[in-house]
Amino acid sequence: MTRELPTDPLSAQIDQLLAEQTSGQGQDLTPDHDSEELRTGLTQMAKAYAKQKRQIDRLVKLSDANEARLTDANEALSALTRNLSRFVPKTVVDELMSSGAEQLASTERREITVFFSDIVGFTEITERLAPEKLAHLMTEYFTEMAAICDKWGGTLDQFIGDAVVIFFGAPTSQTVHQDAKNAVLMALEMQERLNQLRASWQSQGLTQPVHVRMGLATGFCNVGNFGSETRLHYTALGNTMNEAARIQDLCHADKVLVSESCYQQVKSDFNWHAKGETILKGQHFASKLFEVAGLHKDKETAPAVISYAQEGFSLHYNEGEMTDKSAVITELETLLMQLKSQDQDQP
Repeated sequence: MTRELPTDPLSAQIDQLLAEQTSGQGQDLTPDHDSEELRTGLTQMAKAYAKQKRQIDRLVKLSDANEARLTDANEALSALTRNLSRFVPKTVVDELMSSGAEQLASTERREITVFFSDIVGFTEITERLAPEKLAHLMTEYFTEMAAICDKWGGTLDQFIGDAVVIFFGAPTSQTVHQDAKNAVLMALEMQERLNQLRASWQSQGLTQPVHVRMGLATGFCNVGNFGSETRLHYTALGNTMNEAARIQDLCHADKVLVSESCYQQVKSDFNWHAKGETILKGQHFASKLFEVAGLHKDKETAPAVISYAQEGFSLHYNEGEMTDKSAVITELETLLMQLKSQDQDQP
């Protein structure tokens, strides 16, 4: 948008003096020679000023044009950043934007916490669902999980079939302890969100419930850009990645299972169920595993959350969100009476 230039009072005053001298109205200058010199000087001044003003006007218009181009460039850069975040982990994009570097360091050794999840019975789900319905289900599932990952600052490594791989601690770290804590908090929120999604999917006609196992491990990995000369992928390589995948295999549905190294980082932050020792696939020594039983403060302060669904019935109860318990009790009592009456009427 071009700015409207203000009226120039100095130019108007010069024009007025010239008019007075030309018409002989100047009262202070009596000699003709002095009047002529004054008129000549005023004329030159007016021309120089007009020329300078034209240059300023051009600079103002050029500035307006540059401002418009800069605005367009910023909008294009924002759109590019949003699109780039769809193909590159958000944490990587943010780090590149803040540092101004062309790329992150090729590889570096980092202590990270790795998250690995897998859908229980996914093969059976794929056999029962049409490809279009399966695609819709997985898109919603991955979208919800990715949003929670971004919330807790995780680096979304990749989707492998129905599996989700995330790590904390690279490219940026909030300390090894906080990275591990954020990873566990993310996993717990994912399981809570899945409780809600199951009820929603049940109401949409999905008869096969979606249950997810989640495994976490903390340890050292090489993190950075791996791949070929023409295609790179920011990921982590090391035993900790494999360990998280193996732990996930041993996890019960809808639970979160962690390695001893992860447990040692966050043992005072959560409640736990010790799951004993086992030799993970590909390893030679037994590993202690621990199942997360909620935040350490949950026993006293956290509101109760219950989600249940089966064909023809779904229930989601969140004590912290409830505003009228009396109305809910009335509805549940009415429903219970109807169910009992129907049960008694059946032969």
